[in-house]
Amino acid sequence: MAPRRRGEEGGGGVVQYVFVVALLAGGFLVGYTSTESYDAPAAFVEGDSAEGRTPAGSTFRPPLTAGDRAIARLAAAAEKKKTSFLESAAKALRGPGDAAAKGRPSDAVPRVATPYDAATYPLKWGPIPKRFEEHAPDCARATPAPGYPKKLPVSEIVANWNPDSGRWIPERMYETLCRFDYATELDKAFAWRDAEVPFQLYNVPEMTAVAEKWADPEHLRKKLGKSHKYKCEASNPGGDVNNGANHFMYTNGRAAKNPPITNVKLSWDDWLQKVEEGKNKSIFEPNSRFYFRFSAQSPSDSESGWIFKELPFFQPRPTIMFVDHKQQRGIHCRFGMEGIIAEAHWDGSRNMVAQFYGRRRYILVDPDDSCDMYLLNKNHPSGRHSEVAWSNPDSWGDYPRFPGMPAHEVVQRPGDFLYLPTFYLHYIISIDANYQCNTRSGKDNRQSEVVNRCTPGFEKAPKAKGSSKKGKKRAAR
Repeated sequence: MAPRRRGEEGGGGVVQYVFVVALLAGGFLVGYTSTESYDAPAAFVEGDSAEGRTPAGSTFRPPLTAGDRAIARLAAAAEKKKTSFLESAAKALRGPGDAAAKGRPSDAVPRVATPYDAATYPLKWGPIPKRFEEHAPDCARATPAPGYPKKLPVSEIVANWNPDSGRWIPERMYETLCRFDYATELDKAFAWRDAEVPFQLYNVPEMTAVAEKWADPEHLRKKLGKSHKYKCEASNPGGDVNNGANHFMYTNGRAAKNPPITNVKLSWDDWLQKVEEGKNKSIFEPNSRFYFRFSAQSPSDSESGWIFKELPFFQPRPTIMFVDHKQQRGIHCRFGMEGIIAEAHWDGSRNMVAQFYGRRRYILVDPDDSCDMYLLNKNHPSGRHSEVAWSNPDSWGDYPRFPGMPAHEVVQRPGDFLYLPTFYLHYIISIDANYQCNTRSGKDNRQSEVVNRCTPGFEKAPKAKGSSKKGKKRAAR
């Protein structure tokens, strides 16, 4: 038997690793040459921002590429098995059996990470700002701490992260909500819900399955139809209380000479086309942003009743999703485009909001502070909404209390739920294209007096009788 030449025994591994690096480099090349990079909106080119300058260290992140996906999966595999990145990559190349020995690398890259894993989320959707630690909530308690959630002046929140910033995000944000794992912290979630304070919930198995399906446009095409037209919304720049082409102020249908939004009929494919076109347009360009929406009041709804079967966690049962499941009022879905802002308002019932795709930021205000929002009159077509242009500090001079209004913020990512108590005011920013649905479960009247006093036309408040039925049956969690 002929002796091995020097380096023959271990040389194959070196060659293999070199091949891995070459393969990953090729993945990056293919990914970046086949994927459009993200360009900043015209108003936010390098050196600009809502305040005139982009904060130091700001970056615009391109979409996820084939190379990104490969590296994310291989890194996750290495972490799980406590091996090196290259060892994990080499194993992926060898594939099942003796594939590598036969000279044909396998394409069976380890499927150990999903787009919703914490480790790969920033690569898939873009990063989420870290919270300022001095404002971190105390979530280790059995019940919410006095003063939860922490708040600070809305002017500081806007100065740190202007809502009109498009996809640009800061390094840190004023996130002060508790975030509970469904698998291990459900009792705390119930305690926060029953205390009627906002919180986030994640790691709900049924939700993760839906979020993965909805990431495929073809799945929703089968559900929504390719050509069926839905009643959607477009911004109406120049309309009454319209603050810009990317701003959406709900109108209740009352007569308005020049409403802030207009209704448009769009199919699923129509809207997807708008999303693609919007990637190359500034968020401030008229007729470039559209809300896709559909709703169902019950499973028997002829147009969208399928959503009840699709979202089993929103079926009316005594679970964490509902304080009073018998008071559910349908499921309502809104899909936003990058840069869309839904102006601040309150709703007269509890809300559980589910995020299926993309990132959506909420600036939240406790009902006790609603007088500082300068809410429009009940009889106004956009009653219950703040008339202040939140993203334009230069316009705040007419609203002297607004800059000091206590507020806080949170970002929803795929798989997240956000609980909003009755009357909790919310201002919503679509960081990128995103899908969200919500359902409601009755009303808590404890803060109705202050909200009615702060909303002209609602001055006659019902007596605060506390919550409606609490629906505390927790067997079906």
